[in-house]
Amino acid sequence: MSTRLRLRRRCVIVSGSARSGTSWIAKTLSYAPGFTYYREPDNFYAVPGAEERFAWAYFTPDQDDAAYHDLMSRACRGEVATAFTMSDAPGPLVPLLGLRGIPLAERYPVLFFRKRHVLLKLVYANLNLAWLSARFPQTQQVCVIRHPCGQFESWRRLGWEPRPARLLENERLMAEHLHPFEGLLGGAEGFWERAGAYWGAHAYVTHRHTRDTVGPLLLLYEWLCGDPVARYRELYRRLRLTWSPKAERFLRLSDRESDGDPYSLTRPTRLQADGWKLRLSREDIESCRRFAEPFGLPYYPGFDTEAATGAPPGLSDS
Repeated sequence: MSTRLRLRRRCVIVSGSARSGTSWIAKTLSYAPGFTYYREPDNFYAVPGAEERFAWAYFTPDQDDAAYHDLMSRACRGEVATAFTMSDAPGPLVPLLGLRGIPLAERYPVLFFRKRHVLLKLVYANLNLAWLSARFPQTQQVCVIRHPCGQFESWRRLGWEPRPARLLENERLMAEHLHPFEGLLGGAEGFWERAGAYWGAHAYVTHRHTRDTVGPLLLLYEWLCGDPVARYRELYRRLRLTWSPKAERFLRLSDRESDGDPYSLTRPTRLQADGWKLRLSREDIESCRRFAEPFGLPYYPGFDTEAATGAPPGLSDS
C-alpha cells in the first residue's frame, strides 16, 4: 500500500481496564461510517502474537519492544483480523459462507470485509498510553476510567482476582510512577483492598499520561451513562466522527433489563453508574476506598460517582 493511502487511514483507540465500559463505548463508536471495529487485538488468550507479558508491560517513549511494536503496528493498520477480533464486525461475506465462514476467514483474513478506518479496543494498554502516543501519533486515543466499586464488582462476579502486587515486579514502572505506593501495593490483602490498590495504580499512571501527553482523551464511564445519546454525540464530535442513527438506535435498544449474560451490552444504562451501592456492603466499599484514595486522584471526590457527571476536559457538558 502506498504511503499516500496509509496516511488517509484513521485509527481510533479505546483503552481501559477490563470491565470499565470499553466494550459499550467501542461498540457505540463502531457505527461511525467508514470504520471497522477490531476487538482486543492485545488479548493474549485469543490472539496469536499477543503475549501474556504485554498485560503487565510498561514501555516509555524512549523504550521499545520489537514484538509489542509489531503487534500494535499491525493492529493500527487493521491487520489483526481473526474470528475473535472481528467478532463484532465480520463483514457481509463470512456469514454467507455458513459454518465454513469462520475457519476460511481465519485462514484467509481477506474474507473479513473491512472498511478503511480502524477502531481498536485495547484492554492491556493502560500502562503504555505515552508509548502509543509517541509511536503512533496519528491515532486518537480514548482512555476510559470507571469507579472501582462498579468495575470490580463485575470482576468478583466473574471470579477474577486483582493482583496489584504483580506491579511491584516492574522496576521501571515503580521507579517512574509507583514508588510512593510500594507498601500499599504489597500490603493489600482482601479482594476489595486489592481492587482499590489495583485500580488506584492503573488510574494513577493513566492520569499522569493523559495529563502530560498531548492527545489521549480521558473519559469517565459514568459521565456517558448520565445522558448517553447526547454525550455520545459530543464524543463523536470531539473525535471528528460522523454521527450515525445506527449508534442512537443501538443505545436506545440496549438500554433495558439485562439478559443475564455478563458480557452482554444490554442493561439499564443509568443504573450502571452507581448500582453497585445497592449490592456492596459498607465494609467492602470502605476497604476499597482505603486503598484507592491514597493515590490522590481527582475523579471521584468523596469516593462517589456524583462528581463524575461533569464533562471531561475537551468535551462540553450536555
